[in-house]
Amino acid sequence: MKVLSQYAAMLRLTLGAMITTVVWCVLLPRLLDVGPVREHVALMEERGVNPAAMYYTELEQLPLRPVWIEKVIVLWP
Repeated sequence: MKVLSQYAAMLRLTLGAMITTVVWCVLLPRLLDVGPVREHVALMEERGVNPAAMYYTELEQLPLRPVWIEKVIVLWP
């Protein structure tokens, strides 16, 4: 019984590693072909910022939400 649970744990670990590898090495790089991501990367490269190594504290403030939401919702009264 103990051997089976160890086998199941090893199988889950292997499956998790495989899923992580597929997401990291296949799905995330394909996101570079999606319109908004491609445009954002191009804009950052135009400004001389390496998108793979950028820190948001070093950039101008990026709009987190549309302006109309700022008028409607008060976060800190």
